[in-house]
Amino acid sequence: MVNNNDEGPQGTGVGFIAGFLLLIFVAGSVVPFAGTLNIKGQLSIADSVVTKQDASGKFKNVESKQLSLSRSAIQEKLNSVPVFYVVTEGKMETELYMSFDDARVASDGIPSSTVKGTTLDQVMYPLLLKRGRMRMAPPPTEVVTAEENLLNLGKSSDSPAYRLVPSKTSVQQAKEFGLELSNSDIPLFVADRLAFGSPKGPQLPLFLDKDDCLTSYKRLRQGKSSLPEDPNIRTSTLLETLISMEKGTRPGLNQLAFYATAGDLLRLTEIISN
Repeated sequence: MVNNNDEGPQGTGVGFIAGFLLLIFVAGSVVPFAGTLNIKGQLSIADSVVTKQDASGKFKNVESKQLSLSRSAIQEKLNSVPVFYVVTEGKMETELYMSFDDARVASDGIPSSTVKGTTLDQVMYPLLLKRGRMRMAPPPTEVVTAEENLLNLGKSSDSPAYRLVPSKTSVQQAKEFGLELSNSDIPLFVADRLAFGSPKGPQLPLFLDKDDCLTSYKRLRQGKSSLPEDPNIRTSTLLETLISMEKGTRPGLNQLAFYATAGDLLRLTEIISN
């Protein structure tokens, strides 16, 4: 994970790899604060995420400040997700790509442009949601300039509209599940009975790519052959998950973790290091 300190981008790749080495089986794990929802029986860590496949009425109208996450906690989670953008003459374009390859293709069509990168926490609230920033590591110069421009223009018709662009691969994967994406939203994939170990306890990984989700499940199954051969994959979206975190609509939200592809994480590390 990229931290808001001097550790630098190298922590990104290390955190990602460590997560995969600490696969654990936690189907029976009970999420914290279950009792505050007045729900009978134990809740699995899988209940921490809102998905398209949820049963109708599950956790209906539940909102709890006790379960919600602070902005800083949410930004810490977004800090593990790389984002790429095209820069022309020192100015960043309005499309923010979740895939380096997609950003590179866009850059190839714009003369004298380059691809740069940052993490999702640096752009989500200031540029995409236009809700200002909180304490974080200093953003790249282009992001700072873009944010200042937004603040100066306010609600003017000339104010640029930044847009999050999901990878072309993930869009096709989402269609397999009938998942429709709104503007600036990206799909997330989660496999039941799969979690990662961490110093803070089990984490439910929300993958930006379905293939990573499948690969992780297969690695888990190698050590636990009693698991079904094929995982039950459920789908969510980034915006749906952020809303859930802010409003506290599920127990155990702090156990959710975003996992980008290793390729994009390495590309970001290379960009920041140069």
